[in-house]
Amino acid sequence: MTDDVTRPIETSGLEAAPPSPANEAAVAPSADPAALVPGADPAAATPSWNVVGDTPVASSAGRGRWIVALGVAGAAIALTVGALFLLGGRSSPEALKYIPNDAAVVAELRLDLPGDQLQKAGNLLAHFPGFQDQSTFGDKIDEALSRFVSEATESGADYRGDIKPWLNGPAFVGLMAPAAGSGGVSVAGMEHRTAVLSATTNGGVSCATTFAGQTVSHQQHGGYDLTISADGELACVVDGRQALLGDPATVGRALDAKAAGTGMDRSDRYRTARAALGGDRIATVFVNGAAARDLVPDASALPLPSGLPSFPGMGSIGEHIPDWLIAGVRAENDSLILDNVAAQTPVASGDPSLLPLPASHASVLAPVAPASALVFVEHQGAGVSIQNLLAGLRATPELAAPLQMLEGAGGAGPLVSWVEDVGVVVTMDGTDPRVAALLVAADATAAKNRLATIAGLLAIGALTGGVTQEKTTIAGIEVTTVTIADLAALAPPGTVPGAAPLPSTGPISFSLAAKDRLVILASSPAAMAGILQVQPGQALADQAAFKLVSQRGLANSRTTGYVAAGAAFAVIKPFLSAGEAAAWDAEYAPYLDPIEAAGITTTSDGAANRSRVVITVTGP
Repeated sequence: MTDDVTRPIETSGLEAAPPSPANEAAVAPSADPAALVPGADPAAATPSWNVVGDTPVASSAGRGRWIVALGVAGAAIALTVGALFLLGGRSSPEALKYIPNDAAVVAELRLDLPGDQLQKAGNLLAHFPGFQDQSTFGDKIDEALSRFVSEATESGADYRGDIKPWLNGPAFVGLMAPAAGSGGVSVAGMEHRTAVLSATTNGGVSCATTFAGQTVSHQQHGGYDLTISADGELACVVDGRQALLGDPATVGRALDAKAAGTGMDRSDRYRTARAALGGDRIATVFVNGAAARDLVPDASALPLPSGLPSFPGMGSIGEHIPDWLIAGVRAENDSLILDNVAAQTPVASGDPSLLPLPASHASVLAPVAPASALVFVEHQGAGVSIQNLLAGLRATPELAAPLQMLEGAGGAGPLVSWVEDVGVVVTMDGTDPRVAALLVAADATAAKNRLATIAGLLAIGALTGGVTQEKTTIAGIEVTTVTIADLAALAPPGTVPGAAPLPSTGPISFSLAAKDRLVILASSPAAMAGILQVQPGQALADQAAFKLVSQRGLANSRTTGYVAAGAAFAVIKPFLSAGEAAAWDAEYAPYLDPIEAAGITTTSDGAANRSRVVITVTGP
């Protein structure tokens, strides 16, 4: 039997005696792996040894083979690592290289559905009529876009023949900030004279078809032949598979950017923003804050109605534009997601110092909201946010007198600092909404004390005869229902200096209660009952639709909004006429019925502000 020379020699727990110096060379292990391979040439496998003193040393030939082997191994490792970086990284699309890196706005459209978007968009659209058969997904998309283009354009352009060949890959539109006094952008709208389209085509388009039926002219730019429209406002050039459309000057700038390597693909702002957005996207919009500030008019130039109060920073809106912001749309199998990411807004020199917001956390309000909630809104750190808002409004002259009175009463801190989170829940009773506001205190004792303070203030109002209170019990919780005969009677004209008089309203009723950490203000006893009677495991947070929106949203959101879309559509229909309801059922309902819910979440990590809109669909 032949021994397996690839296995170590078993010693049965006994260590072999070390070789003596005299025979060390004879028992020295082979330095070449080939010596262990049956059939290998022993002469080639055995190194030469020189004895220096009592120590055997490999000859120069043996050392040379080791050096070569290590060099080859090192080169292989370096090539492997380099390939991983090159192949694993997200390369910039060629079309982006033609967008000058000082463009104010850059929009990207990917009708080729990159990466995982082809499969996920197909799975998403399979929930809607006409898209269940995935084998015809491409044709269905083309058909839908053809109908849209035909109805949206006066010329009746054909999507498949006129547009699709131009959108065979990444397509970017760059909007340039105009030079001072150029008039390239008006307040009412943006003019095309400062924009360029850089499209990846199928390689078969030409500028001749773009200007079919027109008398065109030609202009040379850096070796390229630009085809110019009859009115001289639109230029076209094809560079391989890349095609450019825009005003002649901006198309020239696009060609120069590609040649000089100064395209948007070299912009640090764009790279940072795109990396922060992440993922494959169907469409993105990037705003270069430094350039976009030139597009924003001064507040004094806006056509605002006279008599409006002035607010801090309104005279210099551009100062509050972040360094960059980006939005992108992607499809998931069961939802459509719109992400927005923005760099932190710079603090203007005249802005007041603000209190730091507390850390965001898992919602404490969704677990107490009714499962039937049509709308749910939550903001965490509301007390601090209100104080910061009032601090910013101190510079508004029209609000000076009311805010001075507030300061004389101890300031906003004692009034709102106890509020940690605030939420609003809307449910429906037929076509009548039931609304409840939820205020979160630090603990149950703080909530009970605040309710007592509010009740005391209302009791003072009751002395005038304009306020009445009625106490009941719902689900073991004491509820106070307050009725105000006329809101205007509580604060007659001139009571609050500088403030407008309160409107005459007639009777207004609302209910108050405290439960655990919550202070609850409801529009009616029925709305209050909807909150107090929620049982564990039967709240909004336990519903599959809300869970899916939360799963797709941002974790530990600062501000959360949720709409049960299916229920919202049902609320709208009773207000339609018979003809409108019939049209709704025939034309809109088949495409709206699969939409189950929508939500928005927001976070901030100190480097960027994020928000995400999620629209989910039901099973097909």
